[in-house]
Amino acid sequence: MRSVQVLALDTSTSCLSVALLRDGLTACEINLTVKAGHAGMLLSVIDEVLNKSGTPRTAIDLIAVGTGPGSFTGLRIGIATAKGLAESLGCRLVGVPTLDTLAHGAVPSYLPIIPVVDAKKGEVFCCRYDEHGSRFSGYMNLRPEEVVSLVKDETLFMGSGCELYRDVFIKGLGKLYHEAAMHLWNPRASVLAGIALGMAPETYPADVLPIYARESDAMLLLERIGKGKAKK
Repeated sequence: MRSVQVLALDTSTSCLSVALLRDGLTACEINLTVKAGHAGMLLSVIDEVLNKSGTPRTAIDLIAVGTGPGSFTGLRIGIATAKGLAESLGCRLVGVPTLDTLAHGAVPSYLPIIPVVDAKKGEVFCCRYDEHGSRFSGYMNLRPEEVVSLVKDETLFMGSGCELYRDVFIKGLGKLYHEAAMHLWNPRASVLAGIALGMAPETYPADVLPIYARESDAMLLLERIGKGKAKK
């Protein structure tokens, strides 16, 4: 039986992650911190992963891409690239929420999990999971103080929001706040691929769309302009 090969990529944060899974095992994974945007690096990193794993593009069975919430620009680049590759190769495509990838990266956990990803403007993207990585809330865009108000039990936090708002979390939660090791703070494409591989094909969405959790700055500006015109 031919190996099942999954190409996975996540561009939702400042970490660019690309991996190739072969029969559920990581054949190659590259994780890089990106400062100037993902667009100039993504295709070359994909090629490097395929070359190092000895995988021709035509051998890819499934492409999995992180769908956020996260960087608006990063999400658009990653999803557009994944769609283009899937269409050109004639292979399946599935989207996996970024916060799900973060939570699953910490499983098994002895505590409930809340990934907190920097959303700018003094806010975080977050979601709540049990210790097995099963989600039991929607994807949210909250101020750190609002996250604190949700927590009633000891909880494991991870993500870029930990570094930014650690003082807020510790002050508000005390011993209820536990922080995952830093290597779990960024979404890893190998974890994303594992989630996608475990999904039944009939559950794949008809179209892969980004999860924004809030409107972009451009949309908010247009709304303000529209309201200003309406008052005149």
